[in-house]
Amino acid sequence: MTKKMEKKYIPLANYFEVALQQEITLSFNELENIMGQALPNAAYLNRSWWKKTKPPLSHYLSWTNAGYYVIDVKLGTSVTFSRTQMKTTSNIKNEDHQSAYIIRALEASDARSFIHLQEEIFQQTDFMYNMQNELDLTVQQLRKDLVYWKQLKNRTILLCILNGIFAGYAVIHGYKHSKVKHVAAVHLAVKEEYQQQGIGSALMKAVESWSKQRHISRLELTVMEHNDRALNLFKKLGFQQEGIRLNAIKLNDAFINEYSLSKIL
Repeated sequence: MTKKMEKKYIPLANYFEVALQQEITLSFNELENIMGQALPNAAYLNRSWWKKTKPPLSHYLSWTNAGYYVIDVKLGTSVTFSRTQMKTTSNIKNEDHQSAYIIRALEASDARSFIHLQEEIFQQTDFMYNMQNELDLTVQQLRKDLVYWKQLKNRTILLCILNGIFAGYAVIHGYKHSKVKHVAAVHLAVKEEYQQQGIGSALMKAVESWSKQRHISRLELTVMEHNDRALNLFKKLGFQQEGIRLNAIKLNDAFINEYSLSKIL
């Protein structure tokens, strides 16, 4: 009888479950990004690890359950998966819409890549609070924070991983004091090249789901007044504007107002 899939391969199974491509090639780094942890040594050393389809090991279920099988392995470099039958859906109009993504919580092993993702986004936009090279966060500090957040149970970072690449994230920062434990502040960011693909909406829906599971019933966020795309997104998702912070941001020697928004779950 086949064993249950190991927990660490569940994010990989989730990825293949939503994948629509007939053939997918993922680098080892992209596979580990999806999983949130390192592949075992056997995956780097033996092609047979990837070709395996029988118990007692059960990692292969993460792709075979979705109809994929391995057709090529370049050890330490990449793996190519193919499916026997093309998945069809009325929502797919062209190849550009066939990218698959998953959303999962940030793991300690993601710390370095996440900091790099933040720095990339800071270079692309003025809508974040930090400017390029202003991020005062080390890998060690972030890993320490993640341990503390798991104890609090109301803080996390949700990552969107598109075909093995970190595409965006949402920070959920719940409060410690008992009177406001039902409230969390949210910060959303998506890399420029992956915007307008539904990733922001998907991240915010994941934020709501995660929050409800932890009895968080009020989400708060702020948006610079000239960030029309973000304002339109949040209002579409049901956030209400509550106020305006005059001259809250100073950018290029000019003061910018900031809107406060919230949503009751």
